[in-house]
Amino acid sequence: MAALILGLGVVLLTASRESDAPDGSHGSLSQPAASSFLMGPSPADNPILPAGELAAAAIGPAADIARVINASIPLASQGSTPASPLLISSGTGSALNRERAIDCLAAAGYYEAGTKPEDQRAVMQVVLNRVRHSAFPHSVCGVVFQGSARSTGCQFTFTCDGAMDQRQPSPAAWQQARMVALGMLSGRTEPLVGHATHYHTNWVHPVWSGEMQKIAAVDTHLFFRWHGRMGEPTSFKPRYSGTEPQVPKMGLLSFAHYNDLLPTRAPIASPVQFALPDAGEASQNTYALVTVREPLPDLTSTPDPDIILVTLDPAADPDSFLALAEQKCAGKGNCRFLGWTNPARTASQFPISGAAIDAMSFSFIRHEAGGPGKARWNCTEFPRGNQAQCLRRGA
Repeated sequence: MAALILGLGVVLLTASRESDAPDGSHGSLSQPAASSFLMGPSPADNPILPAGELAAAAIGPAADIARVINASIPLASQGSTPASPLLISSGTGSALNRERAIDCLAAAGYYEAGTKPEDQRAVMQVVLNRVRHSAFPHSVCGVVFQGSARSTGCQFTFTCDGAMDQRQPSPAAWQQARMVALGMLSGRTEPLVGHATHYHTNWVHPVWSGEMQKIAAVDTHLFFRWHGRMGEPTSFKPRYSGTEPQVPKMGLLSFAHYNDLLPTRAPIASPVQFALPDAGEASQNTYALVTVREPLPDLTSTPDPDIILVTLDPAADPDSFLALAEQKCAGKGNCRFLGWTNPARTASQFPISGAAIDAMSFSFIRHEAGGPGKARWNCTEFPRGNQAQCLRRGA
């Protein structure tokens, strides 16, 4: 499904799936199946996008073009600032919650980055960055499985495209992913990707990537952060909730998520094999299987005042959309004006669904007061003489 470019950023990747292959990454960090678009702690700087992009071929003309485009985008001059460690210990939650967090993080690393530990750490750092950012859920599983009930809303593709049912890691690969995750939740960080909250593979060019700062390249993955204060270290504060939701989709990988609703077979490994509880907790039998049904966080919310979602008149002069956007954005610093001519597709809350993003008719984005801003039209609906004025579609 094509992803319209709105330059609003959400993360994500599309990668080939090769079971346990060193480079068998899923490659779609949090970008929506149809488009990765809006997501933000304070959507004043950037809106929130769905993640999880549909898998795309790593070879072929489209992939070659995407690689050329991606290579032309320079790394941010100021580089990246290492993120602070996020420790989930006995003081931040029960052993059961910790095991759930480890397994969700391990799944993200394995399905999104393959089996290379360095690639897994980079992806896991993005997950932990989101946990600490006000634009996302504040639990590891909440971040990884955000929007997973909707194919166009999942932040990480593997959570909604059937990958977990079609391909499972070998016991050795799963053990490695869990050990890498345990290290990341015990204070390790991946400095190279800093405070990145989005990423994608180099053989796709999501519409949002041009509106974010590219700060790192790790193997075939490119990592991005938001412009403005949403991408600054001050926006990443300790916000871990201490409670991890039980995710039924994790039931075949994790005893910590297993329940009687998944009768096919037991998980491939017990969490106790690779991560032991603190001594004070071991005697409390906190690893016993229990049916705890914490709901996944629902972050749907009304947009920030600086994000304007409107229904446009399809019979109006397309140039009038720009005039309207400039009028509505007058006096605002950061401003996002997004319009649809189909009232049934007009978004009213965040995250914006992939279907709504693909149906978008016009966008106007300005990062600072007095700046010129960028206007883009859906050229299928409103042909433009200058292709640079078209909402670009991802590969």
